[in-house]
Amino acid sequence: MILVVFGSSPTPNLTDNATKDTAVVDTIGQAKAEDLARQFVVAWLQASRGKEQELDHFVSGNPSLPTAPLFAATDPAVASIDYEQKSGTYAVTVSVSVRAASDANAATVRRYFRVPVVVTEAGVRAAALPAEVAEPSTSIDVKLGYKYRVANHPIATSAHEFLSAMLTGNGEVARYLTPGVSIAPIVPAPYRSVAITDVYSSEDLRTASASAPLPDGDVVRLLVTAAQKVTDADSVSGQYALTMTSRGGRWEVSAIDATPLYPPAAPRTPSSSTTAPSLSSTTPRADAPESASSESRQTPALSVPTAGDVPLFSPSGTDPRSSGR
Repeated sequence: MILVVFGSSPTPNLTDNATKDTAVVDTIGQAKAEDLARQFVVAWLQASRGKEQELDHFVSGNPSLPTAPLFAATDPAVASIDYEQKSGTYAVTVSVSVRAASDANAATVRRYFRVPVVVTEAGVRAAALPAEVAEPSTSIDVKLGYKYRVANHPIATSAHEFLSAMLTGNGEVARYLTPGVSIAPIVPAPYRSVAITDVYSSEDLRTASASAPLPDGDVVRLLVTAAQKVTDADSVSGQYALTMTSRGGRWEVSAIDATPLYPPAAPRTPSSSTTAPSLSSTTPRADAPESASSESRQTPALSVPTAGDVPLFSPSGTDPRSSGR
């Protein structure tokens, strides 16, 4: 049986054996370990001489403390958690905002501390003082599975109308949904208006005839970038992963995807190969997707798309039958 925890921290991997596809997660024990680790890191950073009893609540021993608090610590959060089954110990990494206690205007830095926490039926306790560790790397390159850029297409119009109804209250959300799907509008509406600045799709929509009726049940995954107007002068960009389904000659929203679409795993390279395939010079960079030309309304796009400066199309006055699929 698999127990899944929905929360701010990832579920620990209870086994290193890749052949096992199930693992029982002690969600209560994990929650206890996370809570103690968060409290302990903040108390330890702000502790001073004479306040040793405050740390006795979390860990045994007699740690050396400064004469006055050195740090102010706020906003603790669990960055990661691992579980060592043999010892019954959770290794909880806590991130916390830290500044110098003596200067309220000092710069605040996000720092990371790992705490080993033992959870038993008798209670919960840290096995050692917090150990500072490096911030997790954010330098990985994430590739998404939306291969084609879309402009002036009915599927983009449908996505725009749906997002406008959900985010601005302009229209009824239900009219843009696949039957049986329930997505609630945001109340109160957080934005004044929504403009679509980029749309990427999982399918090449150019392959369908503009005059042919849509086959019911066609499914296309979209990544929609929107400029969401907060004030008359300022907008913020947001991205929405949507599953669209065709029905009755139009596109409807079947889901707001919890995660974007990723490309299928690449085949393993034979071990005898000594040269890696080079990327085409025409592949768009992750920070600069290729613009849609007037000759082709979609261009291949293998990298992560980003928001453009202006909308790709204007939904008003667009005839959904005037473009392909």
